[in-house]
Amino acid sequence: MERQIKRVLLLAGVCVLALGCGKCGGDAKPATGGGPSDEAPTAGPATTAAAGRLVILGFDGVDPDWVDRYAAEGKLPTLAKLVKAHGGKAYHRLRSTNPPQSPVAWTTFATGTDPGDHGIFDFIGRKLAPGALPVLPTVATTSFEVREDGPPVARNLRTGQPFWQLLGNDGVRVAALNVPYSFPPDPMRDGRMLSGLGVPDLRETNSTFTYIGTDVTEAQVKRPPGGGVMVRLELQDNRGQVELEGPSVPGGKGARMKLPITIIKGEPAGSMSVEIAGAKTALKIGEWSDWVELEFAAEGSTVRGIARMLALEAGDNTRLFVTPMSMHPKAPYSPFTYPNKLAAQLADELGGFYKTVGWDHDTSALNAEVIDEGQFRADMDAIETQRRAMLMERLSKDDWELLIWVSTSTDRVAHMFYRLIDEGHPSYDAELAAEHGDAIEHEYRRMDETIALASQKLKPNDTLLIISDHGFHGYRRGLHVNQWLLQQGLLALKDDAKGSTRDFFLDVDWDRTRAYAMGTGQIYVNRKGREPRGVVEETEVPAVIKQIREGLVALRDVDREQAKVVDAVYDGGEVFAGGRAADAPDLQVAFAEHYRTSWETILGGVPEALFADNPKKWSGDHAASDVRETAGFLVSNRPIDKSDPGIVDLAPTAVSFFGRGLPDHYDGSPLLSGPGQGQP
Repeated sequence: MERQIKRVLLLAGVCVLALGCGKCGGDAKPATGGGPSDEAPTAGPATTAAAGRLVILGFDGVDPDWVDRYAAEGKLPTLAKLVKAHGGKAYHRLRSTNPPQSPVAWTTFATGTDPGDHGIFDFIGRKLAPGALPVLPTVATTSFEVREDGPPVARNLRTGQPFWQLLGNDGVRVAALNVPYSFPPDPMRDGRMLSGLGVPDLRETNSTFTYIGTDVTEAQVKRPPGGGVMVRLELQDNRGQVELEGPSVPGGKGARMKLPITIIKGEPAGSMSVEIAGAKTALKIGEWSDWVELEFAAEGSTVRGIARMLALEAGDNTRLFVTPMSMHPKAPYSPFTYPNKLAAQLADELGGFYKTVGWDHDTSALNAEVIDEGQFRADMDAIETQRRAMLMERLSKDDWELLIWVSTSTDRVAHMFYRLIDEGHPSYDAELAAEHGDAIEHEYRRMDETIALASQKLKPNDTLLIISDHGFHGYRRGLHVNQWLLQQGLLALKDDAKGSTRDFFLDVDWDRTRAYAMGTGQIYVNRKGREPRGVVEETEVPAVIKQIREGLVALRDVDREQAKVVDAVYDGGEVFAGGRAADAPDLQVAFAEHYRTSWETILGGVPEALFADNPKKWSGDHAASDVRETAGFLVSNRPIDKSDPGIVDLAPTAVSFFGRGLPDHYDGSPLLSGPGQGQP
């Protein structure tokens, strides 16, 4: 049984460390083929693009309530002008997806289809397999296969073609930078692309930091915090050597390549130096290093990467933080740009390296308290400065007609700093709030400045669309959904236990279980003929669904003044219609304000209590909130013709803008009048 779990973990293409649930993954069916090459795909004859260019700027997780507030306070002058322009018709709340979370919403943005068609319903999906563990959580967005010979092969598990690829193969010159869940990049005849959220680190995970310290215990080495690796440092005469673990060894059955590094305490005075392959880097306490080049080798394979380092302490304790290792832009382990050579060209344009890991802000490190709020924000500043520089560089060129660029800092800062604007949160800290309570506002101001700088580079007939994929809520309390199902007689544990803290449903008695929960709001009926050990007949399914829906909506938190826990429970058969409906959850839970699925539920845990406070710094959320209360926003320099726009409408808007016919399977419709018509 343990070997089966380890196999699932090792096969993970990317991890869901964003959810604080460690490393999970597994086999999944590809939907769009393998990684890209530098050979341009064939397409029909080029056609003339519509007059004017189209720029789409995305800001992940921007909440329209905060936009309204900060704009009214004079803190977002650029957005305030756009909001008021065209009689207010250029500003709308943008309907998200159900559930309103990044992998689902950005995939809908790309494909112009709802989740039932594109097949991405959450960060987490199911792996069904007969045996002792018939149901296992697996990464839902990307598979990443390490081969015995040659580079790894990545596959995006969505169904459907992204609109930029459709247009890039039909004569529109495309530049797409940092678009979430666009890994591997999409080959285009007339396009270039830098993949964003979803690009793994050099360890083939979503984002895994390394913490090296004399204070690391054996227990921490064996059971590190989610999203991290802990390494014990032993010093002798102020020197110590450890090994960084990097990519998998081809054919090594889970073994990793290792890179020796030497840490020298006291050089320079009061700090440390790090020596790698004879090259020494001096560090200052509390200051981020420049990018450091890394080279791993094993079994005839060589893999290059880059990382930044942060000396945390060099006294009685000596502590070093290493960021998740990025693929080297000059020698990608796996292509993350199209064409492949674009990775190096971007580095040349910036005059230095840049972070290639898709989860580009180290939330797991802040959650684990191995870096602090100030260090997190300093790293965010460096990353976002480079992201903006990439945008400005591309805007200054005249080699594109469609430009898409996305920043995720607005989302990450809300996840990590919500606790400092919510005095009712279990992790609220008045002292920290005085110092960092402006973090969310700061990123919104940065967004406004970026929009201002971008607007200055537009031509008179260019069209600008600014979007966010969803809004935000507080996350104070978690519901152990599997424990609730246990109490309702719908889930059973072996030996009639009252709870289990183990992941992966290890203690579930499947022969007596009628429903189970996993991911950030999904519930599945243990259907006979679908699940390997299903027990519920199809004729019984409606009654099970009815019991769950009515019970969760009626649930109250007795320890919090009878607070409402769940706003709605959506029937998957009703909201997830489409070609991938068979993969959808049977029920989607939409939580009330300040509530969410517990951390333990995500990977199939069944803790004994019903509720748990959320003590983590990851204190804001949206992944299992009600779509009706979690809209993003849409701003344009042109009037929007639709009164209730949704993120599903962006793909048809772009395709229509350039005068192309809309694919029949699109679920959205254009937001602008005519192909490229009218002056902004």
